[in-house]
Amino acid sequence: MSSPKRIAWGITGSGDYMGEVLSLMKAYARTYNLEIHVYLSAQAEVVLRFYTYLDELKASFPKVILEKGPNNPFLTGKLQLGTYGLFLIAPATANTVAKIAHGIADSLISNSAAQAMKVDVPVYIFPVDQREGEIITKLPGGRDLTLRVRKVDVENVEKLRRMRGITVLSQIEEIEDVVKRYAHP
Repeated sequence: MSSPKRIAWGITGSGDYMGEVLSLMKAYARTYNLEIHVYLSAQAEVVLRFYTYLDELKASFPKVILEKGPNNPFLTGKLQLGTYGLFLIAPATANTVAKIAHGIADSLISNSAAQAMKVDVPVYIFPVDQREGEIITKLPGGRDLTLRVRKVDVENVEKLRRMRGITVLSQIEEIEDVVKRYAHP
């Protein structure tokens, strides 16, 4: 069996889709022989703890790296030097989407996306807030929470769709297409 390909997977602080994304990551690592290095925004760590997923994530992946600053750890350098052939951000909060859409690179995930785009490393983003209106998400313990997706959040996603080097994934199921193409070109 060939050595696994590496993916840089960024996770931001959204509880919405967090459990589903974690399940997919574990399945894809096995199914497609991938080495997934997980990069957590500071808020992702908070949310993963709140949902009690942090220990499971750390047990499932050899590298789970926490944000210390916009360039620490030095993910941008690894992206620029070809350590990773793509940068996948899922789930992506409205805050991270807004930063990337407006060229703000002041966090690990937004800075790494900006630098990846500069060297033509493909960036794939699954934003949680893609359609205006109410959505239902689950809280820890299974209770429902109703959220209202704002017009500005949807506008930022649309701006991302027009950016060179970014592919916005409309549905969580599209992540598998990206991973499969990368693992088996």
